[in-house]
Amino acid sequence: MSTTQSLKNYLNHYYSDLLLISIIFLFFLELISDFVEAIYAICLLTLSLNENVLSVLFLFSPVLLLFFQKSFSDRLLVIAGELMIVCRVLEALLVEVPQGKMLVSGIGVASFLVFFPAFLQRKYQQNEEESSITLGLGLAFALSLSIFFRTLGSTVDISTSNWFQMIGWVLAAVAGILMFGLITQKQEDAMIDSTNREQSSTSTWRTIGLCLGLTSILMMIYYSFTSPTVFSRWTEGNYFFILLVITLMITIFFVILAFKHELLNNIKPWIIWLWNVLFLISLVLTIMVNQLPFPLSEDNYPIYAPTTTILHQFLLILMLILFPIILLDFTLLSRELFDIKPTIRQLSGSFSLSSLFFLIMIFTHVFTTVYDYIDIVGPFFRDMFWFVYLIVGLGVTLPVLLIKQMSLKFKPISRFEVKILTIILIFITIGTLLAVNFTTPIPTTPETTTSMRVMTYNIQQGYSENGIKNFDGQLNVIREVDPDIIGLQECDSSRIAGGNTDVVRYFANTLKMYSYYGPKTVTGTFGIALLSKYPIENTKTFFMYSKGEQTATIEAQIKVQDTLFNVYVTHLGNGGPIVQQEAIIKVVKDKSNVILLGDFNFEPNEPQYDFTTEIFNDSWLVAGAGASVSYLDETEFDVNERIDHVFVSEGTNVIVCNYIVSRESDHPALWVEIGV
Repeated sequence: MSTTQSLKNYLNHYYSDLLLISIIFLFFLELISDFVEAIYAICLLTLSLNENVLSVLFLFSPVLLLFFQKSFSDRLLVIAGELMIVCRVLEALLVEVPQGKMLVSGIGVASFLVFFPAFLQRKYQQNEEESSITLGLGLAFALSLSIFFRTLGSTVDISTSNWFQMIGWVLAAVAGILMFGLITQKQEDAMIDSTNREQSSTSTWRTIGLCLGLTSILMMIYYSFTSPTVFSRWTEGNYFFILLVITLMITIFFVILAFKHELLNNIKPWIIWLWNVLFLISLVLTIMVNQLPFPLSEDNYPIYAPTTTILHQFLLILMLILFPIILLDFTLLSRELFDIKPTIRQLSGSFSLSSLFFLIMIFTHVFTTVYDYIDIVGPFFRDMFWFVYLIVGLGVTLPVLLIKQMSLKFKPISRFEVKILTIILIFITIGTLLAVNFTTPIPTTPETTTSMRVMTYNIQQGYSENGIKNFDGQLNVIREVDPDIIGLQECDSSRIAGGNTDVVRYFANTLKMYSYYGPKTVTGTFGIALLSKYPIENTKTFFMYSKGEQTATIEAQIKVQDTLFNVYVTHLGNGGPIVQQEAIIKVVKDKSNVILLGDFNFEPNEPQYDFTTEIFNDSWLVAGAGASVSYLDETEFDVNERIDHVFVSEGTNVIVCNYIVSRESDHPALWVEIGV
């Protein structure tokens, strides 16, 4: 037997559709996340859409399939798959090259969008009806892996970070080898010809609907479920509990579909439809009850965020319990697609239209935060976060109407690989729950102290001045000071613009500090947070009137030794609107032991500063000889133009006030040492 034949036999024997498709789905979720994040990071530097946005054209790669009349060859299929795998490995190495990361991750996404429809056609040409189950199981397994990697990295995908990238390399090597197995599988020419004859009567509109449904499900998972901290920041819900429910529901779905799918055979289509509707309603209501109906008149401000109630938590839990329906939908829609056997050109057109929908919804999601920087269309998206999920949810739910009764009949799967992957999945679930406890800090409160250090830091959503994702660089700045209390601004967390990472959770876990993330992310702010070595008590968030970007202030109490400090963290809008600072002063003016810190966006020569210092002292002035500026690199800073301030109550003993200027963010870090 020749070496080539031996290799083919080996690949055939160990080839695993399920393992391959699981890794491919995982890589796609990682690539699309990094792709969108890279585009946003580059646009962030100019605060506007620029030519780099044209890279979104990668999403329209399915149009390439229009050049094939009957089918996509196995060799081209493998090339597309291998290119995606290579891009996944390379893009993780380009952290400090935003444009390179954007380009490589974009090519990876484009490769998937060519590979996936061609892979679907290959399976139904071979009459592999059980492949629809494989797709559902693969997506569930990929989702579980994504959550596991993010949990290990405190919401940062550990398989794309530092030396842990070797995890991604191993998965890439496995997928790369399995990909070649696609070439070794035999096809029967007569069966393919018969399939092609059947394809001639396939409805194009039906194909579009099914492909739109599959794309919407991938979108929904990418938007939120790959990183459960998203739901925690929406609702102030318990992160561990949310993680527990999601991982358990994925495991239950996987086990049922792999071993007990006969339970699904008798489900009526109307039950599937009702399940989808309930999921969509609970999802949209979960967002809506956590949003605020902001008054139009500035006289009604400041307005406090309402307390989270049982209703908020009930809707969240209901949504999480119902969520496996989208995994079942993916299986059923795939099965329906297998039944109607569309041509490669129909798949090309359908997935191209679905990609257009995907692109529109990506912009829509981002616009709910950056609406103030987008001319003409931007204002429409203010307070419309719920609308994004309603539209994507309809993209999932409506195509379910295309499912026929026969599509609910599944053939049994008896492959050994399913049993092995089920065991692995169970271990991943257990590992995820252990990891969240391992990474969650138990802060140690200083026992005795004569002073404390307070820092305010605008971290530009975790990016450096050059647009490089820079969590660790900013952590190094914080460690230089070793503050007891930190107020963060522009710490926007758990959004697709930032890859759904949670910089506040990452900082708190790494620094072993208590934390409070103020405004829920559904309210559309750029994020403010409070971290502390001491317990944070009586936390509240109130909002100020804004014609542009939404702004808010954190209110909390922190007891240091025997002194109870009233701490406020804020970030005013562009220009530091007077109406916003007046709202803050209205709240804090009668409080004692006040520490008011943040990015105020006003300089010492402006009216906002003047009426603030009539009541509170500017730490920079009180420090006197203890006021200084430190430079970590070659940068410039004019203290007369400073907009980051720490204001304190009259009589507060300010020992040191220091600005740390660096390129780790577009703002300096300001820290103050206060005697207690």
